[in-house]
Amino acid sequence: MKTFVRPATPDDAPAIETVRIQTWKFAYRGAMPDALLDDLAVTEQNVSLGRRALVSGRARAFVAEAAGEVVGFSRYGGSRDDKSDDEVYAIYVLPAHLSTGLGRALMTATVETIPAERTVGLWVLAANPRARRFYESFGFEESGFSKVEDGLEEVHYRLAARSE
Repeated sequence: MKTFVRPATPDDAPAIETVRIQTWKFAYRGAMPDALLDDLAVTEQNVSLGRRALVSGRARAFVAEAAGEVVGFSRYGGSRDDKSDDEVYAIYVLPAHLSTGLGRALMTATVETIPAERTVGLWVLAANPRARRFYESFGFEESGFSKVEDGLEEVHYRLAARSE
């Protein structure tokens, strides 16, 4: 199956939201309440928010396609806190496409777009060992920061500035 990664466009917003919802239901089962995950659905409000973020440039994104369908995405931009210069807000690949290299391809495209002299951070659920192993294999290291939001502990990771 032919796969590739490309910059996202505002027209990708519905597919990005679909991937986000499907992936949350898979990845966070056991870490978040089942009722919350079961109630997740693609909404026009979230699609519109995603589209507006892409149009305005507040967030940038890549999508991974397989057989003409969006099966993963990354979203990134300026850091929302003072823990790094830039931040990977999200990176998700549909469960059927895990361990295919699409996550690595998305992260590579994302990081290569960010200027080398800048640090890149991200937040991950402490109770998500698969994602943490992925980030660590990419070179991200725990920064020592953590937070609790909505009763869930998140750990901050940082990728140091790279040399050209």
